[in-house]
Amino acid sequence: MGEGKEESIPIPKEKGIIRKSGKGFHSVNDFARKNLIYAAWSNRYLCDGHYAVNRDFLDFFSLIYVISGQMEFTYEGKTCKVSENEAILLDFRKPHHYRSLTDRMDKWELIFDGNASEAFYNLIVSQWGNVFAVKGRIKGVISQMMTCLDGPLPDDYELSLLFNSLFTYVLMDHQMKQSPSIRKALEYISEHSNESLQVNEIADYVGLSRSYFSRLFAKETGQTPYEYLLETRINNAKQMLALDAISVSTVAEMCGFQNVSHFIRVFREKTGQTPASFRNFFNIGF
Repeated sequence: MGEGKEESIPIPKEKGIIRKSGKGFHSVNDFARKNLIYAAWSNRYLCDGHYAVNRDFLDFFSLIYVISGQMEFTYEGKTCKVSENEAILLDFRKPHHYRSLTDRMDKWELIFDGNASEAFYNLIVSQWGNVFAVKGRIKGVISQMMTCLDGPLPDDYELSLLFNSLFTYVLMDHQMKQSPSIRKALEYISEHSNESLQVNEIADYVGLSRSYFSRLFAKETGQTPYEYLLETRINNAKQMLALDAISVSTVAEMCGFQNVSHFIRVFREKTGQTPASFRNFFNIGF
């Protein structure tokens, strides 16, 4: 994903377009292209049932927001439908086909790239899939992006902020849909992480088998129960090391570690430094 890509965005004369509005290509500044998530192209299309796009490769990512009507997408060997007030994220470097399923279909398409684009894309798609609902704060951010890009001088820094807000809200909205069992488990871990807590105990508490609980937990949080427990303990330890004048061995005990050597080893693996080095950073000598 390099520079000068504004010259390599082929926008064909697609059949089935009734009306097209928007400024099309956006001339991004050099700083944004090198360091930020940036918009390369955006347009709104009113289409009929003949609208269809077949493309093998375009060196960008895309967000397509269906304002009204319905579309069908074929991508990575799968076919899905995207309806009114839904959007889809696509990596256009992979072959993609999409078409209108209704006589009237209104969509807004945004082509983007830049720093963190691929990371956000992979994180969202790996956990929640390509399609998400456009409502509430997500709809508000997309409306701001549309207004910004249709303005006389779209601001690349504002757009980068909106991109980050959009992807963050998509992740947060999905995370809030965690099942009651996993929410209960997270609360239990938070309350008992300082104890000699085992995954079996957490699974029993929420009424699930260990194997099913572990799969469900990983699916909904992106971590195994044990990884999440360790992370909780390490975060608690950081707080104590930074603010409290207590020994490292006491911190280890209070955070639920088996012994101080185990605590030091895990702390180093997670942070890249020893607890003593971390404490020294905050000028707390003990």
